[in-house]
Amino acid sequence: MPSVTVIIVTLNRPDCVRRCLECLESQVPRIDQIMVVDASPDDRTRVVTAEFDRVTYLRNDNGYGRMTASRNIGLTRASGEVIVFVDDDAFVHEGWLAALLAVYAEHSDAGAVGGRVLNNQPNENAIGVNQIGKLTRWGNLEGWFAADPGKTLEVDHIMGCNMSFRRATLAELGGFREDYRGISGVREDSDVCLRVRRLRQKIFLSHNAVVTHIGAPQAIGKRFDARYAYYSARNHMVMLIRNFGPLSGVTVRYLAFSTWSTAKEFAWRVGAAVVRAVAFAGGTFMGIVFGLGLFIAKGREPRRLDPKGERVRAALTERDSTPMDEAASVSYGISARQL
Repeated sequence: MPSVTVIIVTLNRPDCVRRCLECLESQVPRIDQIMVVDASPDDRTRVVTAEFDRVTYLRNDNGYGRMTASRNIGLTRASGEVIVFVDDDAFVHEGWLAALLAVYAEHSDAGAVGGRVLNNQPNENAIGVNQIGKLTRWGNLEGWFAADPGKTLEVDHIMGCNMSFRRATLAELGGFREDYRGISGVREDSDVCLRVRRLRQKIFLSHNAVVTHIGAPQAIGKRFDARYAYYSARNHMVMLIRNFGPLSGVTVRYLAFSTWSTAKEFAWRVGAAVVRAVAFAGGTFMGIVFGLGLFIAKGREPRRLDPKGERVRAALTERDSTPMDEAASVSYGISARQL
């Protein structure tokens, strides 16, 4: 069995780190080296890490939005032949490590191996099972990492919260590029996968190497907020241009497709908003016209004084709850049988 280093990058999640380490310490085979790289502004995570004798604590003092710096700090101290990255809010299942290593043993051309990522969503094991880890010809990344293909798959990319690499592969690449900004460094994991493939090495996904990803709150902002949308768009273009070139087919197709999709969504949302605004304005105007007309004609009198109101009043008072006769009910527009 190759020696294994597991690196956890973290920011302001000491409780998650504790649970993550507890899951890792129960793995078979035993992990040779575990490191926590902490960018938190306080010592809470250091205190948690001290509870585990075999865990090394490292600091990243570069501040927020430097996840790739944390990964590279870990790489400078890593001793394993296989280097694994797990997010602080991703908790490994039984048999996770053995499943990752089995793929390396079976595929000598594997430069990277990832696993499934469960999000506790309904039917997530079946949705997108034929699209897992794809880079489409339009330059989009398909995820669907919770889906269970029932076998090991060759993929284009894997998810950063559950990914591993041969030490020699990361050495040849020189580690992670630190060009991917944002609190979560979005696309930094996809970038390194594309670089592995450019070395003519393969990337696999093991359906048995499973983690549960709880998606803990971000240190700044919220998941998928406007800040995330900005860095997602920025970093995706950086990834495509760096790996395929600015005039490559996949880059041009992505730019055209994403521009068209964004414009279409904007037009649809604006159009729908305009329709709702026109309907509201029209309804309000007609409500004022009819309301004023009725107010002028009938005032604020709460009692109905029109003939139909009088017939209802008579039916309720003079007949003492006795149903109206058929002639009266027909004149009101209903059938006696309905009464």
